[in-house]
Amino acid sequence: MTEEESDDPRTYSEIIEVTPDKCSTWMEKRTCNRVPLKRSNVDKFKSILRNRQFRTTHQGFALDWHGCLIDGQHRAAAIIETGVTVTAQVTYNLSPDTFAAIDGGRVRSAGDFVAQITEMKQSNSNVYAAALKILANRAKGFHWMRWTSGRLTAEQLQELVPRWPVDEEHIVRLVSTGKQCHASATGLIVAHKIITEVWPDSIADLFFDGIGEASREFVGKDPRALYTNTMINVNRGLVSRDSVQQSAQAIKAFNALVSGEAIGTLKKMKAAGVKIIKDRRTGKEIQQEYPPDRYPEVIQPAINISDKWLGNADRGAIG
Repeated sequence: MTEEESDDPRTYSEIIEVTPDKCSTWMEKRTCNRVPLKRSNVDKFKSILRNRQFRTTHQGFALDWHGCLIDGQHRAAAIIETGVTVTAQVTYNLSPDTFAAIDGGRVRSAGDFVAQITEMKQSNSNVYAAALKILANRAKGFHWMRWTSGRLTAEQLQELVPRWPVDEEHIVRLVSTGKQCHASATGLIVAHKIITEVWPDSIADLFFDGIGEASREFVGKDPRALYTNTMINVNRGLVSRDSVQQSAQAIKAFNALVSGEAIGTLKKMKAAGVKIIKDRRTGKEIQQEYPPDRYPEVIQPAINISDKWLGNADRGAIG
């Protein structure tokens, strides 16, 4: 489509005086950009303004065609707080999609972009973004030891959010549950997504709704109580960030719940390493490499769900 045929307003830039009042107006229209301000960046620009070190460059302020400030919010906040007027370049009528491309790897985190895409609260979007990275690396075929590696770009997140959607209410619930048993909410989200690739949500929630404080009603070696107690004992009063390991432990416990298996412990997966053994023939100590444990597979729905650990209320979800 040519520029003449496009219905989008023309993008243009101008160098103008940017006053505190103008910045206040822009910040009021920042509804499309929900990324929270980082105090360290605002303070940096305040120092620049107070020391009269601000220079007019190509990097100033940018507004989309709705008048929403999509770049320059930290500069604008600093101008408002210092009352200093500057001469700066302002670009108008950018596409709202441009937000994803601005400062992608410098200031904004994956959680920031997820907050902008989903309109979630920042603390929840951070948890969700961490889960998306694990799920994306898993989908690429990476070994579980690499699932937390790398950094997601804004463009990748725009594809990953609809691929693995999670509503904010569900995240809030898992964050609360995680705090009750000192488990990683990110790990719980990952486990829930992996389990529901195979089982319906109603079956998965037999496990997730029964951990944390809810597990007090279960006795013996019920896998929900076992998972809760394992997390509390291992993490010793702190919410763990060992998301991949805890997602695996949650899957193991879920498998035991639906199969009726009794499990003694929920051990962590072992990473690859080297151990010292004694050669039986020579009696000498030698190094022997051993492979990492495999990430658990979710048990398949072909089995008949056992009622060993499930009460009458649970059976209603099974149908």
